[in-house]
Amino acid sequence: MTDLSGKLRATDHLSAAARVVVAAAGSTLAAGLSLLLVATWLVVGMVDGFSQHWFALLHAVASAVTFVMVFLIQHTNSVETRAVLLKLDELIRATEGARDELIAAEQRPLNEQEHLAQR
Repeated sequence: MTDLSGKLRATDHLSAAARVVVAAAGSTLAAGLSLLLVATWLVVGMVDGFSQHWFALLHAVASAVTFVMVFLIQHTNSVETRAVLLKLDELIRATEGARDELIAAEQRPLNEQEHLAQR
């Protein structure tokens, strides 16, 4: 096994993990747990008096989670978009009479895409 194949496997594992996290974050269970967490935070905050430390901790945790989730969602979206584009390219190749110049149109500059759309 070469280093390249090892890196590809690690990338595949990370990609799969990102898809699992994004799917779990969008689940009903995650929404329910988020509501429970916010309610708990509010109750403990009321009992504790909403100290400055309490707000700082909330801000730090929320910022960190948001930062990570943005990249996970973007990665998952990019993978899914690439798969859809590959499928569309294959349909163009397989369809008689389809315009082959539309294959990989998403990689062309905007002015070329507009020119293709006008044909």
